Amino acid sequence: MRRDKRFQPHTPDSYRAPARVQGGTGCQECGAVYENGRWTWNASAEHTAQLVCPACRRIREHAPGGELWLESGAYLVAHHQEVVSLLQHESADEQRLHALERLMSIEDQPEGIRVTTTGPHTLRRLSEALVRAHHGHLSIEYRDGEGVLRARWSRK
Repeated sequence: MRRDKRFQPHTPDSYRAPARVQGGTGCQECGAVYENGRWTWNASAEHTAQLVCPACRRIREHAPGGELWLESGAYLVAHHQEVVSLLQHESADEQRLHALERLMSIEDQPEGIRVTTTGPHTLRRLSEALVRAHHGHLSIEYRDGEGVLRARWSRK
């Protein structure tokens, strides 16, 4: 196979380690453990080394992997607490399954609500749950070379 035809990652993620992390390594901030090729919460190995996991690095550096904008409107104003509770519940479920997929923040702003996540999978899960529960219009875009999945949700 020609080298220029090989599959290349969509965008390089600077928060992922370039080399495989040693098994049994734990995050000194959140307690996640790298074991059997992935970060997990419930690991049996003793921590042999400590480092900061990619999700904690993103949170510390305020560098989201996903950004969801909920556009302000009459519906969002009337159902604000329900929407925020749904987002928090869904992100907690995703975090239990995948240690690196976390909700970073939910910020109320004049033009709506800004939700940031450490990865694109949490953003997709939050967006899809929002559409299932509250309907509305969702648009998702991933710009080449940017490394951040962006979504917009609105309902009048």
